[in-house]
Amino acid sequence: MRYLGRKLLRLVFVVAAVTTLTFLLVALLPGDIAYLIVGDTASPAEVEAVRQQLGLDRPILVRYGDWLAALAQGDLGISLRTSEPVGEAILGRLPVTIELMVLAQVIAVALAVPLGVLCAYRQNRWIDNAVTLAGFAMISIPPFVMALVLIFTVALRLGWLPATGYVPLSESLWGNLRTFALPALSIALIEWVTLMRLLRNDMIMTLQEDFIAMARAKGLPAWRILLRHALRPSSFSLITILGLQIGALIGGTLIIESIFALPGIGRLLLTGIFSRDYVVVQGCILFIAVAYVVINFLVDLTYSFLDPRIRVGGRDG
Repeated sequence: MRYLGRKLLRLVFVVAAVTTLTFLLVALLPGDIAYLIVGDTASPAEVEAVRQQLGLDRPILVRYGDWLAALAQGDLGISLRTSEPVGEAILGRLPVTIELMVLAQVIAVALAVPLGVLCAYRQNRWIDNAVTLAGFAMISIPPFVMALVLIFTVALRLGWLPATGYVPLSESLWGNLRTFALPALSIALIEWVTLMRLLRNDMIMTLQEDFIAMARAKGLPAWRILLRHALRPSSFSLITILGLQIGALIGGTLIIESIFALPGIGRLLLTGIFSRDYVVVQGCILFIAVAYVVINFLVDLTYSFLDPRIRVGGRDG
């Protein structure tokens, strides 16, 4: 419980820091936000009206206090472009972003785990070198370039999957998966490399442990030694990186959602940037940052659950 209490205290501190930085990030933008919103052709009266509407004529500490008070009630403000509550806009688009992240991570793990185990078992053999070479080639490609390559080859040349569009899950499961296939692949074909290399290296070290030698001496089959005795102790770092990747993917889906016209949080953020809707931008950045912190907090707890030495080490420290 003391370990959990310390983690929760750190979480509260980090979330408080994130909210402050998010507010300052937008509040301290150079220039007058009111001018940015109404444009250069607006009259001084129109600019002043926007400034009063947004409370920009008040001291920054007062604005920060009001913003925090509204935030405590779940109020992220109202979109300047659509008059839609930002919290509702984010929650309405959250399922799309979550589905994209989950599918991308499922594909990445499905590629990384078997290939990582195989490369560790066949260390420095031709299959290990071939997979490593293919992985390095893929990880050197930016996600948006991978997306364009997949659109050109799979969608335009082969016609197997749609290039853009979105079908809600409630309308058609097959149609929904078809629209998510290329976006998820665009992310997964890059993310799997880090996971595979990490698992491979950890598993090579695990296969040199005494308990593995004991299992081999007992005559256990190789698949059982790999999957039952070596995979779990080799997966701690994998889980940590997987959690960090999930957090990073919240922001990483920004470009992918825009390329494939998926109505997720990333597309909402980009639309807010292009339309100068700073309330939406502020809300999206805050949501992404807090989600990243919370996901990493949960990963820390999972890591300590899988390896009790983490809790013991933390208590001793």
